Amino acid sequence: MAEWNVQRSFIKLLIAGAFLLLATDGQTDWPDRTPRPDRIARLHFQKVDLQGAVGRGLTLDGAWTLSADDARVMGLSALAVRADGRLEALSDSGALVTFAPPKGDTAPALVSDLPGGPGYPTFKKYRDSEAMIVDADGRGRTIAFESRHSLWRFDADGTARKLPLPLPSAGWGSNKGIEAMVDNPAGGTTLLLHEGGRLVLRVTGMSAVRSLPLAGATGGVADAVRLPDGRIVVAVREIGLLGLTDRLAWLERTGAGYRLVNFATLPLGPLDNVEGLAAQADSDGRTILWAVTDNDGWRRTLLLRMTLDTRKAPA
Repeated sequence: MAEWNVQRSFIKLLIAGAFLLLATDGQTDWPDRTPRPDRIARLHFQKVDLQGAVGRGLTLDGAWTLSADDARVMGLSALAVRADGRLEALSDSGALVTFAPPKGDTAPALVSDLPGGPGYPTFKKYRDSEAMIVDADGRGRTIAFESRHSLWRFDADGTARKLPLPLPSAGWGSNKGIEAMVDNPAGGTTLLLHEGGRLVLRVTGMSAVRSLPLAGATGGVADAVRLPDGRIVVAVREIGLLGLTDRLAWLERTGAGYRLVNFATLPLGPLDNVEGLAAQADSDGRTILWAVTDNDGWRRTLLLRMTLDTRKAPA
């Protein structure tokens, strides 16, 4: 029995080590990305039966594995709901994937490379796009590039420009940067959340930046979304000996900065890595919450549809 316990502990360490190795984005000095023209790809959805509790006020409505006949539909790291109800996913290699929510086994999707970004488009490290805000009025989108620690503006007419935003990136690793963004159109501010789960940058007018502490994180920040009622939900990624645990947390204001309060644990596998969140209002006052996982090119991509009861205060 003692020998078996030692073997089991060793296996756990091997699994954790393999995950950390494979989940790390490589930084190569050789071209490893091929820009491609826009095309209509075919998505394939396969229903997945996920078992287990989710969280108070949150129900899981459906889950699907997602695959496609376009290699750019991988590494999905951000998600948004467009004004027309379609979902728009952003890959960590600078590609947008726009498609309607699942209603069958297949669906068309527009796959398009971003029309610009930092550095050469033939290097993935220059197109490591991790966070996105899509304008509700269709004017365009703002995207954060993690490895280059910069924000770019992409307008609907195809123009792209780097925003003159002085991010305090000294000491940030090449693969540890802005992982989530949420805006407050009424207040003219945007919140940028660092992957480490300890820092929130409050941006005013996309020019002035103020660093504020983030407390309560039980893991790294993976994405965030502002709900129709103004509250903010954050995806939290915990890494342990048995793999990943994906949680959802409320982002709350404190006197000194912000804090995270976990309210749900998603019933996913130890290799499933939620990196995209999106929200839309439901007709009865509740909120539909979408989530997508990043497959890093070797795991499954999952799309989740959940309903959050926003008719009551958070528990």
